[in-house]
Amino acid sequence: MAKKKHDNQGRGNGEGHFFQMYEWFMKTTAWQHASPYERSLYLELKRRYNGRNNGDISLSHREAKALLQCSNTAIENAFRGLTARGFIVAVRKGAFDWKTAKDGRAAGRATRWRLTELPQDIPIRVLSGGTKEFMLWQPGMDLSEKSAVRSKRTNGPTRADHFENDVRSERTINDGVSAHVGR
Repeated sequence: MAKKKHDNQGRGNGEGHFFQMYEWFMKTTAWQHASPYERSLYLELKRRYNGRNNGDISLSHREAKALLQCSNTAIENAFRGLTARGFIVAVRKGAFDWKTAKDGRAAGRATRWRLTELPQDIPIRVLSGGTKEFMLWQPGMDLSEKSAVRSKRTNGPTRADHFENDVRSERTINDGVSAHVGR
């Protein structure tokens, strides 16, 4: 039997990380009414959560399609269902028309998700716990109307103005910090 390799703190390397699904979560009405695709997709999203990136969990439709090995329609319905039931919120919509960032780095194109079960980490870390919109969901409800990321444009094709959203988020963070400091 081969010995496991450990780092200098005695922790194992290369075994992946652990994530848990609470029983109270799985007993909710929203989870009970979720389709197998929605449940599988949620597990893939939660698997990408590393303890510091809730609000910046990246998963595109194409990646999800490859992970779940199903059709694009099933993936679209799963994302829509998870959003409608309040399990996930799109923080920043992905698009193919994103340009290179101002500092020359290529910006990611996949939608960034937040799991409502967990506290938000990005753009501002919230220590009070998740919003848990799925706890309010009942059959026939659609929670996605209030939480969908929408463009401010009213005419022309719909697309998100990502850099404007980033600037607005930074302004909100700075206003909150200055209000807290008392400037």
